[in-house]
Amino acid sequence: MFVDLIDALRCPRPHDPTWLVTAAHTTRARCVVEGTLGCPVCRTTYPVAGGVARFGPPNARAVPGGPPPSPDDEALRLAALLGLTDAGGIVALGGAWDAAADPLLALVADATGAGPAGHPDLRVLLIDPASPYAPRPPVGAVTGAGLPVAAGALRGVALDAGTADAERLTGAVAALRPGGRLVAPADAPAPAGVRELARDARHWVAERETGPASAGPVVPLRRAGRS
Repeated sequence: MFVDLIDALRCPRPHDPTWLVTAAHTTRARCVVEGTLGCPVCRTTYPVAGGVARFGPPNARAVPGGPPPSPDDEALRLAALLGLTDAGGIVALGGAWDAAADPLLALVADATGAGPAGHPDLRVLLIDPASPYAPRPPVGAVTGAGLPVAAGALRGVALDAGTADAERLTGAVAALRPGGRLVAPADAPAPAGVRELARDARHWVAERETGPASAGPVVPLRRAGRS
């Protein structure tokens, strides 16, 4: 778990939100590889194993499908959908979106002139990653139901078919800052508190409402230059 992401994590138990106390046993490159996160309110402890903060067993559904799209293509699509025209903040990527994490960081770094190593102000939190997680900055990972993140801590969330359950969709709205974007599969129901911006056969993208909802047309997603 990348240490700069730990401040954004919260105990998922039903009590007043609270930060978590970190006890690091093994660290590497600003990541807690082995350790625990403890809640000072309910005294629950959550292990960090292999760099993954384990708030419960992985809660992603198995989803059959064909070969995954190219990570580079998905990173480009994701940057556009989440409106990542500048670096900074935290984005959460669920399930198979984990493959796009490093290409996304490189893409945003290149677009903002931050260099090939990625911009230090953009951080990525993987939710029930589909592939084994390798601890590295600025990427962290968690498993378990829900979205154990502080209210308003995220600038964007992308969930795949295996992680876009009702609990996570609702949690994503709470975790997004006003105007933050949520990407989910086209067949997932949009939760309350967001305004849909666009959709195609694969995904919809919505924005967390900042005030009274305003009705407007939903824009179909398409590549530039295509009708």
